[in-house]
Amino acid sequence: MEKTTSDDAGRRGVRRIQGLVQVFGLAALSAIGAELLTAYADGTGDFGATLFALVFFMALYGAPALLARELARRAGWGWPSLLLLCAALGVAQACVIDQSLFAEHYGGYEGWEEARQATFLPALGVSAGNVHNFIVGHVVFSFGAPIAVAEAWRPDRARTAWLSPLGMGFAALAYLGAALLILLDPQSHSASPIQLAASVAVVAGCIALAWVIGRRSAGSEGPRMGAGRRLGWISVLVVAFVLATAANLAGEGWLGFAVGVSATALIAALAGWGGGRPAWSIRHAAAVGMGFLLSRGVLAFTYYPLAGEVGAVAKYTHNVVMLGLVLAAGGFALSRRGTSDLGVRAGAHGSGEGRPS
Repeated sequence: MEKTTSDDAGRRGVRRIQGLVQVFGLAALSAIGAELLTAYADGTGDFGATLFALVFFMALYGAPALLARELARRAGWGWPSLLLLCAALGVAQACVIDQSLFAEHYGGYEGWEEARQATFLPALGVSAGNVHNFIVGHVVFSFGAPIAVAEAWRPDRARTAWLSPLGMGFAALAYLGAALLILLDPQSHSASPIQLAASVAVVAGCIALAWVIGRRSAGSEGPRMGAGRRLGWISVLVVAFVLATAANLAGEGWLGFAVGVSATALIAALAGWGGGRPAWSIRHAAAVGMGFLLSRGVLAFTYYPLAGEVGAVAKYTHNVVMLGLVLAAGGFALSRRGTSDLGVRAGAHGSGEGRPS
Protein backbone atom coordinates (compact mmCIF):
# COMPACT_ATOMS: atom_id res chain seq x y z
CA MET A 1 0.00 0.00 0.00
CA GLU A 2 2.79 2.41 0.89
CA LYS A 3 4.55 1.67 -2.39
CA THR A 4 1.32 2.25 -4.32
CA THR A 5 0.72 5.54 -2.52
CA SER A 6 4.30 6.61 -3.22
CA ASP A 7 3.98 5.70 -6.89
CA ASP A 8 0.71 7.67 -7.18
CA ALA A 9 2.34 10.70 -5.55
CA GLY A 10 5.27 10.41 -7.94
CA ARG A 11 2.99 10.27 -10.97
CA ARG A 12 1.05 13.28 -9.71
CA GLY A 13 4.32 15.14 -9.27
CA VAL A 14 5.42 14.32 -12.81
CA ARG A 15 2.04 15.39 -14.21
CA ARG A 16 2.26 18.66 -12.30
CA ILE A 17 5.71 19.39 -13.70
CA GLN A 18 4.52 18.50 -17.21
CA GLY A 19 1.56 20.83 -16.73
CA LEU A 20 3.80 23.71 -15.67
CA VAL A 21 6.07 23.13 -18.66
CA GLN A 22 3.04 23.23 -20.94
CA VAL A 23 1.76 26.47 -19.35
CA PHE A 24 5.09 28.29 -19.58
CA GLY A 25 5.72 26.77 -23.00
CA LEU A 26 2.50 28.29 -24.32
CA ALA A 27 3.38 31.65 -22.78
CA ALA A 28 6.83 31.57 -24.40
CA LEU A 29 5.46 30.47 -27.78
CA SER A 30 2.96 33.36 -27.68
CA ALA A 31 5.80 35.80 -27.05
CA ILE A 32 7.86 34.33 -29.89
CA GLY A 33 4.98 34.20 -32.35
CA ALA A 34 3.80 37.72 -31.55
CA GLU A 35 7.10 39.59 -31.56
CA LEU A 36 10.41 37.74 -31.50
CA LEU A 37 9.89 35.54 -34.55
CA THR A 38 9.55 38.58 -36.83
CA ALA A 39 12.95 39.96 -35.78
CA TYR A 40 11.94 43.55 -36.55
CA ALA A 41 13.13 45.43 -33.43
CA ASP A 42 16.48 47.03 -32.68
CA GLY A 43 17.15 44.46 -29.93
CA THR A 44 17.26 41.63 -32.49
CA GLY A 45 20.27 39.40 -31.86
CA ASP A 46 21.09 40.95 -28.48
CA PHE A 47 20.86 38.15 -25.91
CA GLY A 48 20.01 40.38 -22.94
CA ALA A 49 17.44 42.41 -24.84
CA THR A 50 15.87 39.27 -26.32
CA LEU A 51 15.64 37.57 -22.91
CA PHE A 52 14.00 40.65 -21.39
CA ALA A 53 11.60 40.86 -24.35
CA LEU A 54 10.73 37.17 -23.97
CA VAL A 55 9.74 37.61 -20.31
CA PHE A 56 7.86 40.85 -20.96
CA PHE A 57 5.95 39.48 -23.95
CA MET A 58 5.15 36.29 -22.06
CA ALA A 59 3.24 38.57 -19.68
CA LEU A 60 1.72 40.73 -22.42
CA TYR A 61 0.69 37.93 -24.81
CA GLY A 62 1.25 34.60 -23.11
CA ALA A 63 -0.72 35.41 -19.96
CA PRO A 64 -3.90 36.51 -21.80
CA ALA A 65 -3.56 33.53 -24.17
CA LEU A 66 -3.63 31.26 -21.12
CA LEU A 67 -6.59 33.10 -19.64
CA ALA A 68 -8.61 33.03 -22.87
CA ARG A 69 -7.92 29.34 -23.29
CA GLU A 70 -8.78 28.67 -19.66
CA LEU A 71 -12.13 30.46 -19.92
CA ALA A 72 -13.07 28.68 -23.13
CA ARG A 73 -12.05 25.21 -22.01
CA ARG A 74 -13.56 25.48 -18.52
CA ALA A 75 -16.84 26.57 -20.14
CA GLY A 76 -16.68 23.75 -22.70
CA TRP A 77 -16.47 26.18 -25.62
CA GLY A 78 -14.95 25.26 -28.97
CA TRP A 79 -12.56 27.05 -31.29
CA PRO A 80 -15.07 29.62 -32.66
CA SER A 81 -15.60 31.07 -29.19
CA LEU A 82 -11.92 30.80 -28.32
CA LEU A 83 -10.95 32.71 -31.47
CA LEU A 84 -13.49 35.40 -30.63
CA LEU A 85 -11.83 35.78 -27.23
CA CYS A 86 -8.51 36.03 -29.07
CA ALA A 87 -10.06 38.72 -31.29
CA ALA A 88 -11.11 40.66 -28.19
CA LEU A 89 -7.52 40.48 -26.94
CA GLY A 90 -6.19 41.53 -30.35
CA VAL A 91 -8.45 44.58 -30.51
CA ALA A 92 -7.56 45.46 -26.93
CA GLN A 93 -3.84 45.28 -27.71
CA ALA A 94 -3.83 47.23 -30.99
CA CYS A 95 -6.56 49.75 -30.15
CA VAL A 96 -6.58 50.25 -26.38
CA ILE A 97 -3.21 49.24 -24.92
CA ASP A 98 -0.51 50.32 -27.39
CA GLN A 99 -3.03 52.03 -29.74
CA SER A 100 -0.71 51.30 -32.66
CA LEU A 101 -3.66 50.97 -35.04
CA PHE A 102 -4.28 54.71 -34.73
CA ALA A 103 -0.65 55.88 -34.66
CA GLU A 104 0.74 57.99 -37.51
CA HIS A 105 4.27 57.20 -36.31
CA TYR A 106 5.28 54.42 -33.94
CA GLY A 107 8.60 53.36 -32.46
CA GLY A 108 10.62 54.99 -35.22
CA TYR A 109 9.91 52.02 -37.47
CA GLU A 110 10.92 52.57 -41.08
CA GLY A 111 8.07 52.60 -43.58
CA TRP A 112 5.32 52.91 -40.96
CA GLU A 113 3.68 56.01 -42.44
CA GLU A 114 3.88 54.77 -46.05
CA ALA A 115 2.30 51.42 -45.13
CA ARG A 116 -0.46 53.18 -43.21
CA GLN A 117 -1.30 55.57 -46.04
CA ALA A 118 -1.48 52.78 -48.64
CA THR A 119 -4.93 51.66 -47.41
CA PHE A 120 -5.92 54.59 -45.18
CA LEU A 121 -9.62 55.12 -44.39
CA PRO A 122 -10.04 58.80 -43.46
CA ALA A 123 -13.54 58.34 -42.03
CA LEU A 124 -12.24 55.84 -39.47
CA GLY A 125 -8.73 57.19 -39.06
CA VAL A 126 -7.20 53.74 -39.57
CA SER A 127 -5.49 51.73 -42.29
CA ALA A 128 -7.45 48.74 -43.58
CA GLY A 129 -4.18 46.90 -44.08
CA ASN A 130 -3.15 47.58 -40.51
CA VAL A 131 -6.52 46.37 -39.22
CA HIS A 132 -5.84 43.03 -40.90
CA ASN A 133 -2.15 42.88 -40.05
CA PHE A 134 -2.44 43.98 -36.44
CA ILE A 135 -5.71 42.52 -35.19
CA VAL A 136 -5.83 39.33 -37.26
CA GLY A 137 -2.09 39.03 -36.69
CA HIS A 138 -2.63 39.04 -32.93
CA VAL A 139 -5.48 36.54 -33.20
CA VAL A 140 -3.24 34.15 -35.13
CA PHE A 141 0.35 34.67 -34.02
CA SER A 142 -0.05 35.96 -30.46
CA PHE A 143 -2.85 33.67 -29.32
CA GLY A 144 -4.53 31.18 -31.69
CA ALA A 145 -1.55 29.42 -33.28
CA PRO A 146 0.42 29.05 -30.01
CA ILE A 147 -2.66 27.63 -28.25
CA ALA A 148 -3.28 25.11 -31.05
CA VAL A 149 0.34 23.93 -30.96
CA ALA A 150 0.56 23.82 -27.16
CA GLU A 151 -2.67 21.83 -26.80
CA ALA A 152 -1.29 19.18 -29.15
CA TRP A 153 1.70 18.64 -26.86
CA ARG A 154 -0.58 16.71 -24.49
CA PRO A 155 -3.76 15.67 -26.31
CA ASP A 156 -5.32 14.20 -23.18
CA ARG A 157 -5.36 17.68 -21.61
CA ALA A 158 -6.46 19.61 -24.68
CA ARG A 159 -9.93 20.39 -23.35
CA THR A 160 -9.16 20.51 -19.64
CA ALA A 161 -8.24 23.28 -17.22
CA TRP A 162 -4.53 24.04 -16.99
CA LEU A 163 -4.51 26.74 -14.32
CA SER A 164 -5.49 26.73 -10.68
CA PRO A 165 -7.25 29.84 -9.26
CA LEU A 166 -3.83 31.01 -8.06
CA GLY A 167 -2.39 30.49 -11.54
CA MET A 168 -5.23 32.45 -13.12
CA GLY A 169 -4.68 35.28 -10.65
CA PHE A 170 -0.95 35.34 -11.40
CA ALA A 171 -1.60 35.38 -15.16
CA ALA A 172 -4.11 38.22 -14.78
CA LEU A 173 -1.67 40.30 -12.70
CA ALA A 174 1.14 39.67 -15.19
CA TYR A 175 -1.05 40.75 -18.08
CA LEU A 176 -2.36 43.86 -16.33
CA GLY A 177 1.14 44.85 -15.22
CA ALA A 178 2.61 44.56 -18.73
CA ALA A 179 -0.36 46.37 -20.27
CA LEU A 180 -0.08 49.18 -17.70
CA LEU A 181 3.60 49.70 -18.51
CA ILE A 182 2.68 50.23 -22.17
CA LEU A 183 -0.24 52.50 -21.32
CA LEU A 184 2.10 54.70 -19.25
CA ASP A 185 4.22 55.29 -22.36
CA PRO A 186 3.15 58.62 -23.97
CA GLN A 187 3.69 57.03 -27.39
CA SER A 188 0.71 54.74 -26.66
CA HIS A 189 -1.81 57.58 -26.66
CA SER A 190 -2.76 57.81 -30.32
CA ALA A 191 -6.49 57.09 -30.16
CA SER A 192 -9.18 59.74 -29.85
CA PRO A 193 -11.88 59.33 -27.16
CA ILE A 194 -14.33 58.17 -29.82
CA GLN A 195 -11.88 55.62 -31.19
CA LEU A 196 -11.18 54.33 -27.69
CA ALA A 197 -14.88 54.02 -26.91
CA ALA A 198 -15.54 52.21 -30.18
CA SER A 199 -12.61 49.86 -29.53
CA VAL A 200 -13.87 48.98 -26.05
CA ALA A 201 -17.31 48.31 -27.55
CA VAL A 202 -15.77 45.94 -30.11
CA VAL A 203 -13.89 44.11 -27.36
CA ALA A 204 -17.11 43.73 -25.38
CA GLY A 205 -18.96 42.59 -28.50
CA CYS A 206 -16.40 39.88 -29.24
CA ILE A 207 -16.64 38.56 -25.69
CA ALA A 208 -20.45 38.60 -25.77
CA LEU A 209 -20.51 36.78 -29.12
CA ALA A 210 -18.04 34.20 -27.81
CA TRP A 211 -20.40 33.56 -24.89
CA VAL A 212 -23.48 33.25 -27.11
CA ILE A 213 -21.80 30.86 -29.56
CA GLY A 214 -20.13 28.96 -26.73
CA ARG A 215 -23.40 28.35 -24.90
CA ARG A 216 -24.98 26.91 -28.03
CA SER A 217 -22.07 24.62 -28.84
CA ALA A 218 -20.78 23.73 -25.34
CA GLY A 219 -19.86 20.07 -25.14
CA SER A 220 -20.33 19.43 -28.86
CA GLU A 221 -16.63 19.70 -29.73
CA GLY A 222 -14.33 17.00 -28.49
CA PRO A 223 -10.62 16.54 -29.19
CA ARG A 224 -9.63 13.87 -31.64
CA MET A 225 -6.15 12.46 -31.98
CA GLY A 226 -5.10 9.64 -34.22
CA ALA A 227 -8.28 9.90 -36.34
CA GLY A 228 -6.72 12.04 -39.01
CA ARG A 229 -5.38 9.40 -41.38
CA ARG A 230 -7.82 10.21 -44.18
CA LEU A 231 -6.84 13.89 -44.16
CA GLY A 232 -3.10 14.33 -43.88
CA TRP A 233 -1.96 17.01 -41.45
CA ILE A 234 1.07 17.61 -43.68
CA SER A 235 -1.24 18.76 -46.48
CA VAL A 236 -3.01 21.09 -44.06
CA LEU A 237 0.31 22.55 -42.92
CA VAL A 238 1.51 23.10 -46.49
CA VAL A 239 -1.73 24.83 -47.55
CA ALA A 240 -1.68 27.09 -44.49
CA PHE A 241 2.00 27.92 -45.06
CA VAL A 242 1.51 28.76 -48.75
CA LEU A 243 -1.56 30.92 -48.15
CA ALA A 244 -0.01 32.73 -45.17
CA THR A 245 3.13 33.42 -47.21
CA ALA A 246 1.09 34.70 -50.15
CA ALA A 247 -0.75 37.06 -47.84
CA ASN A 248 2.53 38.49 -46.56
CA LEU A 249 4.10 38.88 -50.00
CA ALA A 250 1.07 40.51 -51.62
CA GLY A 251 2.14 44.08 -50.85
CA GLU A 252 0.74 46.96 -48.81
CA GLY A 253 -1.83 48.49 -51.20
CA TRP A 254 -5.47 47.60 -51.69
CA LEU A 255 -4.60 44.60 -53.86
CA GLY A 256 -2.33 43.28 -51.16
CA PHE A 257 -5.06 43.86 -48.58
CA ALA A 258 -7.56 41.91 -50.71
CA VAL A 259 -5.10 39.04 -51.18
CA GLY A 260 -4.28 38.98 -47.47
CA VAL A 261 -7.91 38.92 -46.38
CA SER A 262 -8.76 36.28 -48.98
CA ALA A 263 -5.86 34.05 -47.92
CA THR A 264 -6.83 34.33 -44.27
CA ALA A 265 -10.45 33.58 -45.12
CA LEU A 266 -9.42 30.50 -47.10
CA ILE A 267 -7.40 29.16 -44.19
CA ALA A 268 -10.33 29.82 -41.85
CA ALA A 269 -12.65 28.04 -44.28
CA LEU A 270 -10.26 25.08 -44.44
CA ALA A 271 -10.17 24.83 -40.66
CA GLY A 272 -13.93 25.25 -40.40
CA TRP A 273 -14.57 22.60 -43.05
CA GLY A 274 -12.04 20.21 -41.60
CA GLY A 275 -13.19 20.74 -38.03
CA GLY A 276 -16.55 19.20 -38.87
CA ARG A 277 -15.05 16.03 -40.35
CA PRO A 278 -14.19 12.85 -38.42
CA ALA A 279 -10.72 12.93 -39.96
CA TRP A 280 -9.88 16.27 -38.31
CA SER A 281 -7.75 15.99 -35.18
CA ILE A 282 -5.84 18.11 -32.70
CA ARG A 283 -2.81 17.52 -34.89
CA HIS A 284 -4.57 19.20 -37.81
CA ALA A 285 -5.37 22.27 -35.72
CA ALA A 286 -1.71 22.42 -34.70
CA ALA A 287 -0.73 22.09 -38.38
CA VAL A 288 -2.76 25.19 -39.24
CA GLY A 289 -1.00 27.11 -36.48
CA MET A 290 2.40 25.84 -37.59
CA GLY A 291 1.72 26.89 -41.17
CA PHE A 292 1.30 30.48 -40.00
CA LEU A 293 4.25 30.42 -37.61
CA LEU A 294 6.63 28.85 -40.11
CA SER A 295 5.65 31.40 -42.73
CA ARG A 296 6.41 34.26 -40.37
CA GLY A 297 9.72 32.71 -39.32
CA VAL A 298 10.90 32.02 -42.87
CA LEU A 299 9.94 35.47 -44.17
CA ALA A 300 11.85 37.08 -41.30
CA PHE A 301 15.06 36.08 -43.10
CA THR A 302 14.15 38.35 -46.03
CA TYR A 303 14.37 41.75 -44.30
CA TYR A 304 16.39 43.64 -41.71
CA PRO A 305 14.98 45.11 -38.48
CA LEU A 306 12.83 48.18 -39.05
CA ALA A 307 14.60 50.19 -36.34
CA GLY A 308 18.19 50.51 -35.14
CA GLU A 309 21.39 49.05 -36.54
CA VAL A 310 21.71 45.28 -36.30
CA GLY A 311 24.65 43.33 -37.73
CA ALA A 312 24.12 40.44 -40.12
CA VAL A 313 25.50 37.79 -37.75
CA ALA A 314 23.29 38.90 -34.87
CA LYS A 315 20.24 39.22 -37.12
CA TYR A 316 20.50 35.81 -38.76
CA THR A 317 21.50 34.06 -35.54
CA HIS A 318 18.32 35.45 -34.00
CA ASN A 319 16.29 34.22 -36.99
CA VAL A 320 17.75 30.72 -36.79
CA VAL A 321 17.22 30.41 -33.03
CA MET A 322 13.61 31.62 -33.10
CA LEU A 323 12.68 29.50 -36.09
CA GLY A 324 14.40 26.54 -34.44
CA LEU A 325 12.30 26.98 -31.29
CA VAL A 326 9.13 27.09 -33.36
CA LEU A 327 10.19 23.97 -35.28
CA ALA A 328 10.91 22.15 -32.02
CA ALA A 329 7.54 23.14 -30.53
CA GLY A 330 5.69 22.19 -33.70
CA GLY A 331 7.61 19.01 -34.26
CA PHE A 332 6.76 17.75 -30.79
CA ALA A 333 3.09 18.70 -31.22
CA LEU A 334 2.74 17.04 -34.62
CA SER A 335 4.54 13.87 -33.55
CA ARG A 336 2.23 13.19 -30.62
CA ARG A 337 -0.11 10.22 -30.78
CA GLY A 338 -2.93 10.49 -28.29
CA THR A 339 -5.52 8.13 -26.96
CA SER A 340 -8.82 7.35 -28.66
CA ASP A 341 -11.69 9.81 -28.70
CA LEU A 342 -13.37 7.94 -25.87
CA GLY A 343 -10.30 8.12 -23.69
CA VAL A 344 -9.73 11.80 -24.36
CA ARG A 345 -13.36 12.67 -23.72
CA ALA A 346 -13.22 10.77 -20.43
CA GLY A 347 -10.13 12.74 -19.48
CA ALA A 348 -11.99 15.97 -20.21
CA HIS A 349 -14.57 15.12 -17.57
CA GLY A 350 -12.45 14.90 -14.51
CA SER A 351 -9.68 12.33 -14.80
CA GLY A 352 -6.49 12.89 -12.90
CA GLU A 353 -4.80 14.14 -16.06
CA GLY A 354 -7.26 17.00 -16.26
CA ARG A 355 -6.53 18.60 -12.90
CA PRO A 356 -5.38 22.21 -13.03
CA SER A 357 -1.68 22.82 -12.67
